[in-house]
Amino acid sequence: MEDPAMLRVANTPCRSRVTASWAGTEIEVLEFGPLEDIARPIGSDRLSLRAALREAGGHIDARLQPWKPLDNAYHGNDHLSLIAGSAEAYGHTERIEQFRCAVVHFPDELMRDASDSEQIHATLGTRLMFEHRAMWDIADKLAQECVAPGTGRRLYCESLVGLLAVEIVRWRQSQTRAANKGGLAPYRLRRVFDYIEANLGTEIALVDLATMAELSLPHFMRAFRASTGEAPLRFIMQRRVKHAQSLLLKGDTPLVSIAHDCGFADQAHMTTCFRRLAGTTPARFRRDRS
Repeated sequence: MEDPAMLRVANTPCRSRVTASWAGTEIEVLEFGPLEDIARPIGSDRLSLRAALREAGGHIDARLQPWKPLDNAYHGNDHLSLIAGSAEAYGHTERIEQFRCAVVHFPDELMRDASDSEQIHATLGTRLMFEHRAMWDIADKLAQECVAPGTGRRLYCESLVGLLAVEIVRWRQSQTRAANKGGLAPYRLRRVFDYIEANLGTEIALVDLATMAELSLPHFMRAFRASTGEAPLRFIMQRRVKHAQSLLLKGDTPLVSIAHDCGFADQAHMTTCFRRLAGTTPARFRRDRS
């Protein structure tokens, strides 16, 4: 965790900003130049979706508090963040050379129409740093239309905005249904977490985790996802990448040794997983922070 006294929180001006509006929905395409050790407020007065379109020479992550990174967040370079209207959230970077993002600000009436009920609409809260390919693709298409308009722009973009609103509602509904099916009891979840952390450098069998949770393997896998929002294997891989990041920052240990210590099959396997979850390679991660 960073020292709050060392972190600069500011409304950093962007290098360029292109905007458009369709179906009462404002879309911004923002470009930032070099940034270093900064947390920037990213909330708005409306429900907004932020899509990272390009990161170069570093990484930006979204946080609820400027000095506290999220646990188990998705860190691919196509990350998304949904932020409730007037909610507090921050975009943080230690260092980045260039960042491009699309921000979609939804009117409340559109999201109510997409939700079909007040009960569903009430579930549309903040969720930071997640992966959803369909949402990201739509946000990218809207950004392209902002920058380089095409034929039938208004009709095309209004359709995209409506589709994006429905995707968000259906995604949140699926999460709610999963949570309502029941997760692991807190003491069982902590037992599983502690075992994973203590055994990152060895093979972790899902059947052993299920036994530890006193559940059948299929029941354990459903309950674990309901509790964490992640499948067990993906969660374990996220923790291995996080552990690798900490080792990369501690010295010049060879990458092959770090891969072994973190439980990866080999260095190539670590690089593939690292790039997917952290948006960069282990070598570049170390070099950018040396």
